Amino acid sequence: MATYTLRPNANWNNASAFTISGGAGSVHAALADNSDSTYITRTSTTVPASYEMELGTTTLASSETVVSVNVRARIAIGTSGIAQFSLGVITDRNGRTVSYSVPVTKQNTLALTTVDLALNLTSSPTGASWSQTALDNLVVKFTDNGEGAGDLTSVYEVYVDVVTTAQPTVTVLTPTGTVTDTTFPSVTWTYADTDGDPQSAYQIKIFDSTAYGATGFDPETSTATINTGVVASTNDGATLEADLADGVTYRAYVKVAQLVNGANYFSDWAYSQFTIDVDAPATPLITAFYDSNLGAITLTLFGRTNVLSPNQASLETDTTGWTAVTNCAIARSTAQASVGSASLSLTASGAGDMVASTTTATKFAVTANQDFAATADFRANSTARSVYVGIRYLNSAGSTISTTYGTAATDSSSAWTSATVTAVAPTTATHAQVFVKVESAGSSEVHYVDKIAFHAGDTAVFSRGGFSNFKFDVERSDDSGTTYEAIRNSPVTSNATQIAELNDYEPPLDQTVLYRAKARADI
Repeated sequence: MATYTLRPNANWNNASAFTISGGAGSVHAALADNSDSTYITRTSTTVPASYEMELGTTTLASSETVVSVNVRARIAIGTSGIAQFSLGVITDRNGRTVSYSVPVTKQNTLALTTVDLALNLTSSPTGASWSQTALDNLVVKFTDNGEGAGDLTSVYEVYVDVVTTAQPTVTVLTPTGTVTDTTFPSVTWTYADTDGDPQSAYQIKIFDSTAYGATGFDPETSTATINTGVVASTNDGATLEADLADGVTYRAYVKVAQLVNGANYFSDWAYSQFTIDVDAPATPLITAFYDSNLGAITLTLFGRTNVLSPNQASLETDTTGWTAVTNCAIARSTAQASVGSASLSLTASGAGDMVASTTTATKFAVTANQDFAATADFRANSTARSVYVGIRYLNSAGSTISTTYGTAATDSSSAWTSATVTAVAPTTATHAQVFVKVESAGSSEVHYVDKIAFHAGDTAVFSRGGFSNFKFDVERSDDSGTTYEAIRNSPVTSNATQIAELNDYEPPLDQTVLYRAKARADI
């Protein structure tokens, strides 16, 4: 903290009622010369009188605020003397109006000493916060109420102490650069305060590039994508509760506060800039029906996000998770790629069908009696063939229950061709594998497979693999999709196969409602 001591520099009122001893040229000068040789006393020995003095000022930096203002005086009081001091602020110079604090009284015999009047005003006598204007208009009022010559008070010096504290500062550390692992990034920062006062609160606002690039942008007033509001906390970081859009550049603005007289004193805003570039989970599917027994609409959600590992899905590292099943050798190839930079190559050992599959060690959990789908892209090295993607269902003992292939597609040496399959998991099914097949290949013929996925739901889509811990945010609209609101108990956590069920007990009566869902997961 810093302390600025202000001294009398002008007479405001009633200087003529006091006598100067020691030769000073004016009453206010006698009280500001740091000398015990000069002082003032009331001229009348019988009639009480008051004297009001103005003070010099100090200019506050933009990075500091007033903690308190106090008055000290060097005085000597007579035998039964009564002296009063109060601090005021001029509110109308032309009307000569001053707003004063409650006076502090000192009385009875007091040898020459400097007394602390302990006003320690944390706000202006007007009741407003301290400001530069208030400091520029300070007045000290001294009243001598002594009743006789031996009771008068002599005032030698007057001091006004303005105590200030420095504004805290913040440096935003994260997120920065390109964020590739989450759409719920954590914002972290470093708090600093030169006086060593702890952080009392923070506020985070996230703006996209359109907002912060707009004319007149101000982080204090502009509309944010995310606004935490003021959070009372000493934490130096927070994870955002609302996810951000992929492919968008944002700035995370943070301000922090310390407590000054019980109120938050905030830093200026600081920011870090970042771009979200995350492979998101697939858009889930929703089925809905009215359950008259429950009196609710039962929603079933299918995640549709690839359960293969990222390497199984696009062979970016090696062939781990894949095995040759029939008439082929498999390898990772960079000669062709539908996604990323590599694919799975199948080379025929002889004439006939080539089949490869995901390994039983990486078999995928399924829910009996539910739809599951798989997809894969195929490309021929030279000769076009009929190609298929299939699902093999296994029971709890690991034995095959059934293998289902989708409709044949014909691959090409000039472009990638997609093949898909949808199959209901049998009643005893617990797990599944993905199969890929090239029909009637010639000996040593090569075909490539890439962009492979398996997931719950009856509509096959590709997404990168490796997601886990799925939750679904579910919303309802009763105005044809103009607005949506979250339904009770959303988000809902999925089971191991990315399937979740949620009952909506509060849909509006006699209205058509729309539902939508968004998946969130860990990468």
